[in-house]
Amino acid sequence: MKKHKIIWLLFIVLVIGGGNLYMFSQGNLFLDSKAGLRITKEKQLDYLKKHQDEIKNFVKSQNPKIESVQVDWNQTNWEKVGNGTPWGAGEIVNVYGRFNHIEDSSWNVTFLVKDNEVVPNSMSLANDLYVGGRIFE
Repeated sequence: MKKHKIIWLLFIVLVIGGGNLYMFSQGNLFLDSKAGLRITKEKQLDYLKKHQDEIKNFVKSQNPKIESVQVDWNQTNWEKVGNGTPWGAGEIVNVYGRFNHIEDSSWNVTFLVKDNEVVPNSMSLANDLYVGGRIFE
């Protein structure tokens, strides 16, 4: 009976140990996915920064009174968007900033993300242009 328990205990230790070795050889799945996501977002942000002039020109084109556009890259965020279906509509990147060097001005441009790549021709103004909480006209 004692020998039987030792055999079972050894079997359990081998199964758990083998599983752990397999996990270590594959890498930590949870950490790797977060690291991969961070790298993907960094690449997307780099892409957007390279196209900063296009973003600025797009915002300027929304109102003839806009002479300069400032981008606040620290406010850039990623969101999953839904369309009423369980799988949703995908992911977007929001880029924010100010214009005409007005402290309480704001704009928000949105890009679609498809297959982990920013879709360049999907740029759209997500909200109106604002100054002091009021629509800029």
